Amino acid sequence: MDKSEQSLTKSSVNNDIVLPSPHWHVIQRYKWRVLVFATLVSIATAFYLSNESPLYRASATLLIEADQAKAVSFDSVQGQDSNRKEYYLTQFEILKSYSIAETVFDRLNLQQQPSFQKTESWRDQLISYLIEVMSLSDVLGMDDNVDSEFVENIGTGYINGLPEIGGELNIAELENLNDKKARLRQFSKSLTVTPIRKTQLVKLSYDSEDPALAALIANAVGEAYIAQDLAIKSSINKNAAQWLGTRLEDLRESLDASESRLQIYRKEQNIIDLQDRDGRGLTGLVSNELEQTSRQLIEAKNEVNKLQSIVRAVNEYGVKNMDKLESIPEITSHPVIQNIKTLKVKAKLKVSELSQIYGRKHPDLIAAKSELYTVNKHLTTQISKLVTGINRELKTKQSNVAALRREYNKIQNEFQDVIGKDNEYQKLVRDVESNRKLYNTFLERSKETALTSDFNAAVARFTDRAHTPNKPITLSPKILVIIAFVLTMILHITYLLVKEYFTDNFNSVGDIEVKLGLPVLGVLPKIARKRKQDLDLHYFFDEEGRQFSESIRTLRTSFLLAQGQRVNQVIGVVSSQPNEGKSTTATNIAFSLAQIEKTLLIDADMRKPSLANNFNISKEKPGLAQLITGEANLVDCIMVDKVSGAHIMACGPTPKNAQELLSSKRFKQLLETLKQSYDRIIIDTPPIQAVSDSLIISLHTDAIIYVIKSEATRVRLVQNSVRRLAKVDANIVGVVMNHVNTDGVSDSDYYYGYYSDEAYAEKP
Repeated sequence: MDKSEQSLTKSSVNNDIVLPSPHWHVIQRYKWRVLVFATLVSIATAFYLSNESPLYRASATLLIEADQAKAVSFDSVQGQDSNRKEYYLTQFEILKSYSIAETVFDRLNLQQQPSFQKTESWRDQLISYLIEVMSLSDVLGMDDNVDSEFVENIGTGYINGLPEIGGELNIAELENLNDKKARLRQFSKSLTVTPIRKTQLVKLSYDSEDPALAALIANAVGEAYIAQDLAIKSSINKNAAQWLGTRLEDLRESLDASESRLQIYRKEQNIIDLQDRDGRGLTGLVSNELEQTSRQLIEAKNEVNKLQSIVRAVNEYGVKNMDKLESIPEITSHPVIQNIKTLKVKAKLKVSELSQIYGRKHPDLIAAKSELYTVNKHLTTQISKLVTGINRELKTKQSNVAALRREYNKIQNEFQDVIGKDNEYQKLVRDVESNRKLYNTFLERSKETALTSDFNAAVARFTDRAHTPNKPITLSPKILVIIAFVLTMILHITYLLVKEYFTDNFNSVGDIEVKLGLPVLGVLPKIARKRKQDLDLHYFFDEEGRQFSESIRTLRTSFLLAQGQRVNQVIGVVSSQPNEGKSTTATNIAFSLAQIEKTLLIDADMRKPSLANNFNISKEKPGLAQLITGEANLVDCIMVDKVSGAHIMACGPTPKNAQELLSSKRFKQLLETLKQSYDRIIIDTPPIQAVSDSLIISLHTDAIIYVIKSEATRVRLVQNSVRRLAKVDANIVGVVMNHVNTDGVSDSDYYYGYYSDEAYAEKP
């Protein structure tokens, strides 16, 4: 890797903005401007302070009560929670309000005080005017449907920021009002309200030219604040009592009306007792009746279902089939059938016992059999009667079910009607209860307010009253002027250094060495000329250009010394972008070298050539392009500048394939041929950021001189260009800083030698 690329990489790796070394040259360059500006600020400060009198500050301390004293433990009607942070912030703002200021202003008759006779400064007038304009714009932007009651109670004058005083204000009253507003602004500006952290204390400070007046106003502000709070509380309590009395009468009338409606409804609906044991009110009795009927209906339906199942079984077995009928559980379980079956079992047992003892014709056996027969016949008769009775009972139960169903429907309809009545009744009851609760609440609150309306505790009290101060708070005018002078210089120099630090261009020789790591061959001063007017071609030889020509000679000397034992015969002059003075620099380098050596200047910028125009060479005259293509001879392409003695080779008619021509072997052979005839060959190349022609040309050069325009060329562009040149192993011998403003540079600059003193410049 080339040394230039190593140096550039070292200075720019991981650094978007490289911190430069101490820029003392910045201070040297702008030292007179800094001094003049600081002096002007000091003079302005002294002039401003000459009209100012020393200020005295008097301070009083108030304790804002967190828990205000109460005669009884009733809640206040004002509703301010003194335990909240917002409560204290509100009190601080009240202390700074215009109402307090106006009260103190009128009470102390401050309008006649000398310190309030001064005219308001233009800055304060401007601020007040802007505030009024903004307020007026808010009013104009209000909705057209403004509440008429608000306008009636507040007044249209206050909507516009002015109190309404009996209609329209005349000019004199308006002027007095505006003057008073200005004085009040002055008063508020001098008043300072400072809360003491983590306490309930607040410090009231007032600044005035009169120390006694300052103490008087500080105490008066606290007293006005306490008095205003007491007046507001008294007014609130009075208004609250009146309002509660009015509302209480309305609530009493509402309660009486609701009770009357309830009583009328109770009479109309014949409602006597509304509450039963279950607390269900009017619907309780009907609900019980409906529930009882429903239970009876369900029981009757169950009995009918049971009888219907027996009838179905009887119909299935037949009335005469006693054996089947006896198997029916409903018949078997009947008590009469159970008794007869018991007698039948006994009769069978008796017949069985007698049959084992006697013969068939024995009278006892015959009697026993006759008894068994009688029992069976009786059983059959009872079963028949029971079946017949079940049918009759079924019809009776069915009739009972129908009757219960009709009764249930009737009661259900009555229940719906009772529910409607009960709902209406409950609404009337709730209305009465809510009115009674509201009435009792307002009655209690009205009595509390009436009892406490004549007791008002102060919101704050003085812990320290203000006393007349002995020393002013303002510094001596001399000290303030010195502070203004020093502070202005510090701020101005800081601004210049910060600007220098964040500027992405080259402002000094030090920037080049730090940001590029390349040596500086020369510094060319900025030449004063008209806008868009080029520098005279032979300014190097002009009597007025002695300083410029000496800078060129210094550049020539630096270049010759920089080459050491190596002879840099072919020299390329490059720049990052157009209009950086590259062609002018190349031309003047050629002029300076032509004074001691045979020098050829070649215009290799085939895309935008400039030497032909500068030296008044015809555009049709063959040049470098035609030599490369073989369309012209060397003699036809070179002209001699009579003033400097330098040989000039223009580009010739612009070719379409400039890069191909420069990349060809014929271009290299042409340079080898020219080396045999000239000691130095200066090549004016195209801008390296525009095209890559300069990289191709650098392959055939012995040295590269990089031209940078002071305070214009971007650092990153140059860094990128130097990297590209380093990749093709171009020998960058140094940098020329062009268009340098030499104003403000002194011998303290470590490159002052480049800014040649006109008295020592060599005459041509």
